[in-house]
Amino acid sequence: MIVKAQSLNAAAFAPFGQVLAWSPGDPDHQDHAAKLFNDRPGARPNLRVNHTQPITLPHTATLIERHRHSSQMFAPLSGGSFLIMVFHSDKNAQPILESGLAFVGSGNQAINYNVDIWHHPFLALEAPGTFLTQRWEDGTSGDEEFLQLASPILIE
Repeated sequence: MIVKAQSLNAAAFAPFGQVLAWSPGDPDHQDHAAKLFNDRPGARPNLRVNHTQPITLPHTATLIERHRHSSQMFAPLSGGSFLIMVFHSDKNAQPILESGLAFVGSGNQAINYNVDIWHHPFLALEAPGTFLTQRWEDGTSGDEEFLQLASPILIE
């Protein structure tokens, strides 16, 4: 399967989460810009700094993940572009791989995944990337779930 990456925009990404960005004409403050979510009282917010080496397109995806109990936010600190791939889920909360969409975010955009969204692990494009990641964790297997793809997906 081949998925062509498109520029990240709020309308196309809306079923999966929120695009966090500021544009001329927007208010200086955008309170509650993301749907932050946690359904585990014992889970604590974790604001993590990640550094990743870049990949180039095309990229072969072999693994996806989800967070069944927490939203997850990514914000670039280094200003570079990044790759996003998301999937709709079926009635059993399993990914519909044929529904995969890929986006390229710019260095002035961040994203917040809604709870329980299947997505590809975060990747920088073109240059090494430093990103903030925020989600709630309690140290159990409920923090994240990984799925090895039976057939790789090529992202162009």
